[in-house]
Amino acid sequence: MVPRTEAVYLDDATLRTLTTEVLSCQSITSLSEEEKGLAKNVPAEDNAIIMRQTIFYAQGGGQPSDTGAIGPVDQDSTFEVSLVRKTPDGRFLHFGKFLDASSSFVAGQPVVQKVDDSKRNYHSRLHTAGHIVGLAMQLLMPDKKKVKANHFPGEASMEYEGLLYNELKPVIQEKVDELVRLDLPILISWLQLDAQVGDMKGAEEGRSLDGRTRIASIGGLDHNPCGGTHVARTSLVGSVVIRKISRQKGTSRVSYDISPGIDA
Repeated sequence: MVPRTEAVYLDDATLRTLTTEVLSCQSITSLSEEEKGLAKNVPAEDNAIIMRQTIFYAQGGGQPSDTGAIGPVDQDSTFEVSLVRKTPDGRFLHFGKFLDASSSFVAGQPVVQKVDDSKRNYHSRLHTAGHIVGLAMQLLMPDKKKVKANHFPGEASMEYEGLLYNELKPVIQEKVDELVRLDLPILISWLQLDAQVGDMKGAEEGRSLDGRTRIASIGGLDHNPCGGTHVARTSLVGSVVIRKISRQKGTSRVSYDISPGIDA
């Protein structure tokens, strides 16, 4: 059995390159059915690489995966990473294709990972913006229970129990703008296995190899189990815009976006 992957980004999300060791390199067709299920929309002729460590964020917790490249040490990258998914037993599958169809990696080979910097930064800003919206809601309406969070581009939103109406948009926007303007630090800490904070949603993506749970906090004002990537301070998010408030089946969705976008 290939061992679990150490998610290095959980401790240092600033890294964009990392030298590590290949544990396996397989065609998607040779994967188990469970693993193939993680590769939806990935061409069947692509490959899946597992390494001892990774700085690639794996899709989950409402955040898209990183993309980037992998290559032999001291050589140009030879493999394009299009999607990263984490298996239930903690292995990170880096899906993608070799630039040269005759290329491959072998177990034990040292390689260099390179994460797409602009996309990582955009996803981090979008995720941090979601936490800012969440903190604004917590400060304005502490009785509203969060149901779900989505930090995907074009879909970003926070969902709450109960009904909220568009009259609250300017109120939420004002509080969000204040939190961005205050330039509060995003603090990352770890809790031991037997400790809990809130409803612990998002805890699994932030679980370390030794069972600790990662906590993200905006200036010590909130504490959310979170395995996602973030910018260092609220001001680095840019402009956060509350797009709309919608309602369905007893829940309300506060949709948001950030500016500038990824192409800026």
